[in-house]
Amino acid sequence: GAQCADLLALSASGALPNVARLRADGVALRGGAVAEFPSVTLVNHTSALTGVGPGRHGIVNNAFFDRETGERVVPNSADSWHRAMDWLRPGVRTVFERLPEGTASACVNDPVDVGATYSTFALVRELRGSGRSLVGTLPPADQDPHATQEHVLADDDYRWGSQVDASGLEQVLGLWRDGEPPRLTWWNTTLTDSAHHAGGPGSPIARSGLRDADTRLGVWLDLLEARGLRERTTVLLTADHGMAGAVPGVTGDWDCALEAAGIAFRDEGHGFIYLGDPGRPTVR
Repeated sequence: GAQCADLLALSASGALPNVARLRADGVALRGGAVAEFPSVTLVNHTSALTGVGPGRHGIVNNAFFDRETGERVVPNSADSWHRAMDWLRPGVRTVFERLPEGTASACVNDPVDVGATYSTFALVRELRGSGRSLVGTLPPADQDPHATQEHVLADDDYRWGSQVDASGLEQVLGLWRDGEPPRLTWWNTTLTDSAHHAGGPGSPIARSGLRDADTRLGVWLDLLEARGLRERTTVLLTADHGMAGAVPGVTGDWDCALEAAGIAFRDEGHGFIYLGDPGRPTVR
């Protein structure tokens, strides 16, 4: 997630020189784009990589309740990312599956990986199957030259996001360093979202997250130019959703009102309210 207006303003001012490199020979949506509803992570990752909305692909929130099965579904968590596509509805195909047969593709640090030739989460599934974890293999953030150490030391989510994005950069460089690169590479970075949630749009920590991400982008662009691949590589830079400030005391929480009215409900995913008896599957 990132705030579009701030991203464009910072790139125009020179604070994000590598985004500016892309804009210099490309185009940008000045007003941003409209995310799918709800404008949360996995809903929009899945929409971006399948080309259909949540009502079709079935990932309707980061957490939701399935009345038909009585199951609480949480596809967007560190414990479930590796199997998030288990909840993808039958018949929905990813962009990787739509490529011509035999086409090399890569899905870096994104759960929506069905059909990708290379996938980070395929490695995660392999490790979990053998009782191991990818967490211990993440590069240390305090040794990352592309991470703002002030925030790495002060914020756990910033540290973790820096580690994940450092790993993503390592993977992308490995895929593009030698030989013919994948025909399609999807590279998901997470730090901008963590940094914006930590401080809100325009905050020092949010802007540091953007600058760190821009620096990592520049490492890859430098590799493309060194290999003579820049002119034949099309780059699409986007976010899964935007980011807006909020008044901390205004939560939009309906729980108290519903409880006072004696209405049975279930609240999932910070916004999905299921009325009636939410503990029992609905009979249709």
